[in-house]
Amino acid sequence: MLSIRDVNLRGMKSMLYEDDQKEGHSEKDKKHHDIKCNCTTCVCEVLEDILEQQRKNEELCDSIKSLKPSRNHHETIPFMLQTPYGHPFFTFGKIGTDKCFVTVFFRVVKVDCKKNCALLELLKPDKSIIDCETDCVEIDKICEVEILFRTGECIFIDLSCYSAVNIISPELVKKKHKHK
Repeated sequence: MLSIRDVNLRGMKSMLYEDDQKEGHSEKDKKHHDIKCNCTTCVCEVLEDILEQQRKNEELCDSIKSLKPSRNHHETIPFMLQTPYGHPFFTFGKIGTDKCFVTVFFRVVKVDCKKNCALLELLKPDKSIIDCETDCVEIDKICEVEILFRTGECIFIDLSCYSAVNIISPELVKKKHKHK
């Protein structure tokens, strides 16, 4: 069973969920998933919007972009995904090489809201987001990232596993990472 405990955090009342069941879904969620529905999640809709904006920006030729320098024309709109527990989703890139990295930053490549899945490009941070003492992704280290590099490396994800999208400033993204 999913037990709920009220917590007072800085004067704001919030709910803390403790997962006591193996599958991680409440009875209400199980009933919802048993119904044959064509569900579109908020996360999927947000990623569709991001993809549409990226495509619009890619279609503009350089001469038009130079005519409107005050307007931002970013071909990559980076974002992070959050799990239902509020943790950032992370994955590994360049596995099996000395350039292996961990990232929580992504660029949407394709979205299928009927299947509730997406193809995401991994964006490599300019510095490690792993705490070397704990081997864990650290929030403080995520906040220290100043540059994101496009990698061309992609993953497929099930969007029903995520509850939030945190859009990051497109100013952080550089075209391609130059491997040293």
